Amino acid sequence: MTGLTRMIGLREDAVVESAGGVLTITHPFGVTIARGLPPGIESLLRELPGTLADEDELARRLVAEGGTSQEVALLYLALSRLRPILVHAVEPLLRVIPIARDAVFLRPALSPGSTVRLSRFALVRRSREGLVLESPLSRHRVTLAEEAMPLLAALGREVMVKEAPEALGHLVAAGLARADDTEDEDPALRAWDFHDLLFHSRSRWGGNDQPFGATFRFAAELPPEPVVKPPPEGVAVELFRPSLEEIAAADPPFTTVLESRRSVREYADAPPTLRQLGELLYRTARVREVFGPGPGMPYEASSRPYPGGGAVYELELYLTVGRCEGLDSGVYYYDPLGHRLVTLPARSEDARAMLAVASAATGGLAAPDVLVTITSRFQRLSWKYSALAYSATLKNVGVLYQTLYLVATAMGLSPCGLGSGDAGLAARTFGLDWVRESSVGDFLIGGAPRDARSGS
Repeated sequence: MTGLTRMIGLREDAVVESAGGVLTITHPFGVTIARGLPPGIESLLRELPGTLADEDELARRLVAEGGTSQEVALLYLALSRLRPILVHAVEPLLRVIPIARDAVFLRPALSPGSTVRLSRFALVRRSREGLVLESPLSRHRVTLAEEAMPLLAALGREVMVKEAPEALGHLVAAGLARADDTEDEDPALRAWDFHDLLFHSRSRWGGNDQPFGATFRFAAELPPEPVVKPPPEGVAVELFRPSLEEIAAADPPFTTVLESRRSVREYADAPPTLRQLGELLYRTARVREVFGPGPGMPYEASSRPYPGGGAVYELELYLTVGRCEGLDSGVYYYDPLGHRLVTLPARSEDARAMLAVASAATGGLAAPDVLVTITSRFQRLSWKYSALAYSATLKNVGVLYQTLYLVATAMGLSPCGLGSGDAGLAARTFGLDWVRESSVGDFLIGGAPRDARSGS
């Protein structure tokens, strides 16, 4: 590929200021300070945010304006200190933008006859910058011009370095393409699925430059989702409300419960009763209190028996009942504020399919009595949190799982958290738009264990 130019610049959000002989560059990863730079170098650096220039041309300009060879060396040194925010471009094909404070861009020595291929963790997506190429293994983001697409397509297999040495060198330096087989040979990398590594890297702090944490990004555009979901229309089944004082007196000691906890997949003959189901839901998932908004929390929140990030409580519970003494088989929504079940108009074949999928998740060991499907109202969390919303909802599912485990164990029931479920089937069964609210966890509740020593 001919007609390409190597250029550099600073991230467009870098702010360069000078006062009293001190040059200050503020950027998303902190502040870089340089002292004693000649005015000519300061002037060149102030031009670089959001623009591109030939690095050697900058040196020539410095010399043309009276700069010495020592000042030229100082210019290159100053640029090297700015590597974490230095943009590297091959115009007009691509621009390599650092996205983390530990970004390192070192062009490798590639022989013309060697080959390069795209990292198996790389992805292309649309952003406000146009098309971008990213990878969870990279501390850079590459913006792509239309002219780069044939090369990118070819990198799905292999491309010889001599076909595009500048572009390929930049992609390898950015960690988005490989000139070796390390990804295929490294046991640690081989163990990662693409989506898992991407999710992990993007839901933790420090790996990229996107907004992170409690940003309240939609506060000026959308109202928060209600603290409690309005229950659907349907016949309501009022649930038993136990006395917490009586429970505290009758429960086994906590350590006994914790050490006795097992995943139980085979039950004794008698199913759980409606009274037991009511007690279980009351002790694990009811709304104890609604409060807010308040300073730093511009939304209504609630208190429930299990912990929830930001007191947002985006999780909902749906029950598919196979056997429960005192309760008809069918599908129900749990109203955590009213502490009742609302009958849903699910098709019987969908209910049977839900129980069959749950049984398959146990390796066919369980003939489910009651399946508790946990869904997430995603927007309830993402209204507040950027980047970590889905990660937070999975953490919330985990603590709800443990709460269900411990209470069910204390009650002598058979608990079993499942590792998989059919989100599409669940959405159809419960009448949900799975983009707005989708299943993120599944939990079985059975009667007394067939063998108290079994389980895991």
